[in-house]
Amino acid sequence: MAWMAWTWPTAVFIALIIGAIAVLTVMDLRSPPVTRKGFLPIETDRGDRFYIAMLGLLAINLTWWGVTDASPLIGLGLSLLWLAVTMRWG
Repeated sequence: MAWMAWTWPTAVFIALIIGAIAVLTVMDLRSPPVTRKGFLPIETDRGDRFYIAMLGLLAINLTWWGVTDASPLIGLGLSLLWLAVTMRWG
């Protein structure tokens, strides 16, 4: 993957997204998603909240990488916190 100039934090981030999609697929096959309303202004099911969380992950990481020279792992941690909050209470 040298042609993409990947770093370990970037590879971990992508691997976590792929793993999360696989887990979501298994969860949807085992139990159908239920629509509910949380802090998001719309009713969402598990897949909707995951999609919204992925958009937030993208925004947080791109902003982190563009604004600071600190470790991308900190941005990854913030992104995972956003994912957890959105999936639980979104």
